[in-house]
Amino acid sequence: MVDITRDKPIKVAVRVVVPVRDHPKFNFVGKLLGPKGNSLKRLQEDTMCKMAVLGRGSMKDRHKEEELRASGDPKFQHLSEELHVEISAFATPAEAHARIAYALAEVRRFLVPVSPH
Repeated sequence: MVDITRDKPIKVAVRVVVPVRDHPKFNFVGKLLGPKGNSLKRLQEDTMCKMAVLGRGSMKDRHKEEELRASGDPKFQHLSEELHVEISAFATPAEAHARIAYALAEVRRFLVPVSPH
């Protein structure tokens, strides 16, 4: 339940599935992050949301990812889940939802692979 009369900031978070099953050969993590993480940084600045690429396949080092997944540490619980992007915004209710809506539209462009021909 959200109190919209006081304009008290709230955190709104959405987890967006990365369609790796539909496009197993496509490098979504690389496309989302961009060179030196610049694409994700720019997305975060433009949308005023925090974003994190999480889940299986989100780490570069596969062996390290396996170790962390097996460790059972709650911090690495996301590694057992499907690859996804977590988008969160902290603002007044209407503003937070508007930022999330904008972020969803922007992130979608990175999750639709373009055919090389």
